[in-house]
Amino acid sequence: MFDLLKAEINGYLLLPEDKEYNDRRKVWNTFIDKYPAAILVCKTTSDVAAAVRFAKDKGIPVSVRGGGHHVAGTGVCDQGIMIDLSDMRKVSVDTEHRIAIVEPGATLGDVDAETQKYGLATPTGTVSETGVAGLALCGGLGYLRGKYGITSDNIAAVRIVTADGAEIQANEQENPDLYWAIRGGGGNFGVITSFEFKLYPLGPEVLAVDVMYDYKDAKQILQKAQAFLRYAPDEVSFNMMAVQLPATPGLPENLHNKRVIIIAGLYAGDKADGEKAVQPLRELASPIVDQTGIVLFKELQRKFDLMAPKDVPVYGTSLFVKELTDDTIDTLLSKLEQIPRPSVLVQFWACHGQMNRVPSDASAFAVRDASFLLLFDVDFPLEEAQLCKDWIESVYQTMLPYSLRKSSYLNTVRADTQITKDSYADNFKRLIEIKKKYDPTNFFRHNHNIDPQV
Repeated sequence: MFDLLKAEINGYLLLPEDKEYNDRRKVWNTFIDKYPAAILVCKTTSDVAAAVRFAKDKGIPVSVRGGGHHVAGTGVCDQGIMIDLSDMRKVSVDTEHRIAIVEPGATLGDVDAETQKYGLATPTGTVSETGVAGLALCGGLGYLRGKYGITSDNIAAVRIVTADGAEIQANEQENPDLYWAIRGGGGNFGVITSFEFKLYPLGPEVLAVDVMYDYKDAKQILQKAQAFLRYAPDEVSFNMMAVQLPATPGLPENLHNKRVIIIAGLYAGDKADGEKAVQPLRELASPIVDQTGIVLFKELQRKFDLMAPKDVPVYGTSLFVKELTDDTIDTLLSKLEQIPRPSVLVQFWACHGQMNRVPSDASAFAVRDASFLLLFDVDFPLEEAQLCKDWIESVYQTMLPYSLRKSSYLNTVRADTQITKDSYADNFKRLIEIKKKYDPTNFFRHNHNIDPQV
């Protein structure tokens, strides 16, 4: 059946009997175990267009893999064609216009490696092995969000293959409705084959916050962090992570199996001013370790890659909150006394500054008035899958009444119709209309789906 497609492409097609098939079908989260009918490893935009036309003509579903790093495993589907973009990783920099031109298979590390050659950066995420395409299309929260906004805010233009196999441009002047939709609306409208991202002067060295506190001080730390956020300068963005440290040889024995809270962040400005600006984050309690100091931006960007290990089953969810009130903190900390495994990772990402100044209807990404994003993840052996999944879902349900309009960060949550609708809030109706225009048959549906028939 696939001979006609093979004749059209510059890349190559893998079938289940081919040697490379099993490696290519795997995504970051090994809890996802799906078997596509074929995998098209794309080399060019024309490969993408050929796959879309072929699949639509034959009535075959498709999934689109960039970095394959989404917890829901949306990059792979059963019995369809996996459009694998992971070999399309070229990044080039236009220094005159401060624009990065990025292919859809590039990782955050690929982008940083090239842009930092020129002392430039664009807001991305916090794990260097994440694919930039999926991250950007559903938001993208990283250490530059306070100063320069989220990743999707910094998309200047895209080239996109739509559901009819045509490649078009989307920016403020060309197809502006589509440009609005892809900035937060996920992969619902086509396959991006090239991004243009805005760049800003940053690096190569930056002031990074790196403080470890005892978990017993968690309530005080969260209260003070919320208070700090009310006057924090835009240049400061930070994440807090509650985690149980492993008993590894690289750690002092007194830290083995100890529950701690790690503060990680960045001052995106003059390093001399940064010392004073980040000082409150170093005084949330009595630190166990404080390694705040000057680091290479590229090093900071990959510092926590180990917290998103490859080849392990993972389950996770997220919720935005308006404020970390005492009730919110008490409810959450009570729930965290019942963690099913030491590998549970709970994160609190501060939301303020530029990311919250963008109007909620300026793009598809709607959550512009949260103060924190709560993220819950656990990796587990397969025999404990149901236990861990049930616990994560119980945390989600417990914290839902404390959330901001039941909204989640779609890059970190399972694919679910209600979660998708809640997270887009008032933008959902407009997204449906744009979906009807560009993909009326819901061809691109292996994602946080916006069904045009709703």
